[in-house]
Amino acid sequence: MAQYLQLNKVERVIQIKISLAQFQPKLKDKQGNSQKIEAYMKEAKTAGADVIVFPELALTGYLLKDDVSKFAEEENGPSIRSLQAICKELSLALVLSFPEREKEFYYISVLYIDENGDILGKYRKTHLFDTETDYFSRGTDYPVFSTKFGKVGMMICYDLEFPEVARILRTSGAEILFITTANMKPYEEAQSIFLKSRAIENEIPIAICNRIGREEELEFFGSSMIVDHTGRVMVDAKGKEGIVSENIDVKPKKDPRLNYIGNVNKQIYSKLTNLHQTSTQS
Repeated sequence: MAQYLQLNKVERVIQIKISLAQFQPKLKDKQGNSQKIEAYMKEAKTAGADVIVFPELALTGYLLKDDVSKFAEEENGPSIRSLQAICKELSLALVLSFPEREKEFYYISVLYIDENGDILGKYRKTHLFDTETDYFSRGTDYPVFSTKFGKVGMMICYDLEFPEVARILRTSGAEILFITTANMKPYEEAQSIFLKSRAIENEIPIAICNRIGREEELEFFGSSMIVDHTGRVMVDAKGKEGIVSENIDVKPKKDPRLNYIGNVNKQIYSKLTNLHQTSTQS
């Protein structure tokens, strides 16, 4: 349950409880997955959670391939509206990934639905992995939005492996990052290293929710985690199915000597951009 600090007669959240729902979505079964999502939301509420996070494409499963058009929904689609109602009923915030349709385009998207059932933020995956490019379009924006718990940024799976994404979100004001992922073997160690690195170099807590189980040749390994702003692991779901929950400080006390955001030489950004443009043109 969220804890508050009284500052100048204004309450500010300093700690929230996050639940990670690590499970195996059934491929192309939105109804069954929606029922599981609802059950996990109720379990998280019983555990005192303020926010629950689900894996990438939790609503449909991962390998939709040519069937993405059959299972994708708009942001206000029936499955989303149903889950919005559950958020309001339980007074629980939800981070949910789903295949989004907008006109003739399809995206791997994630929504932040608050405890009132309102959609406060949406992010579309900008770094598509492997064959995802055959079925989905890339997102182009990195939104940061305000919640009762502070400013939030979101990423999806492969985005974690590009330090620029987390840095953009952090310098845009994000105070906590939520990541949904469908990460498979043999990338277990890489996920852990990238996660801790993004937290440390941006001095920001991060919650990542991965899935488990198999789809065709892919074996998903789980290891959903919450890490604090120093990269310390607060909770690790390992390879087990179910809910794990932990409290995390959204506005932690930081080492002023580090200040990686404030101390960065700003010229590095323009140089990096110029180098990237040169390398892509050659």
